[in-house]
Amino acid sequence: MATEDADEAAAAASAAEKVEVQQAENEWRIDWITGASVTSPDGTDIGSISDLIVDGDTGEMKAAIIGVGGFLGIGQKQIALPWADLTINSDAQEITSDLTREEAEAAPEYVFRDQEAPAGDMMSDPAANPAAAPAADPMATGTATPPADTMATEPAGDMAAEPADGMAEPADTMATEPADTMATEPADGTTTETAPAN
Repeated sequence: MATEDADEAAAAASAAEKVEVQQAENEWRIDWITGASVTSPDGTDIGSISDLIVDGDTGEMKAAIIGVGGFLGIGQKQIALPWADLTINSDAQEITSDLTREEAEAAPEYVFRDQEAPAGDMMSDPAANPAAAPAADPMATGTATPPADTMATEPAGDMAAEPADGMAEPADTMATEPADTMATEPADGTTTETAPAN
């Protein structure tokens, strides 16, 4: 028990050195910033922050994406304001920019790039994964694949084969005989057994 307690204490001490423990007064949460309104110097609403752009090399905040125009979020265009040009006060409750509303509406829309696939992703390269490559054309190899509807019509064995006269017996006739016809008792008390219909 003492060994387990010592191991847990050592793990906790090691983890405390690798993680942040408490938010500082000068730190903001992303949740506070996204959705916040951005206003011009005269207090006019420009739009709200919908996303943030972070430098992948330095980890620094580069820009805030702001939805401008439209109605209830429909028809908005996304513009990017440099992070350094924003003034953020009171735990991101007041965000202002030097941009006026007219300038924001005239600004070019921000162009996003597609996220790259992981470098080791075999699914992105069919040649690297033969199982993911398209199937070969059966006509090119000289073998033909039977149509899909003929593959399921072959009988599984003698049990499913049709009678020689071509007339298939309806499935419901197999169980049309009542269960009590297996043994009938005449009035004289003798028992006559009747074979079940197959």
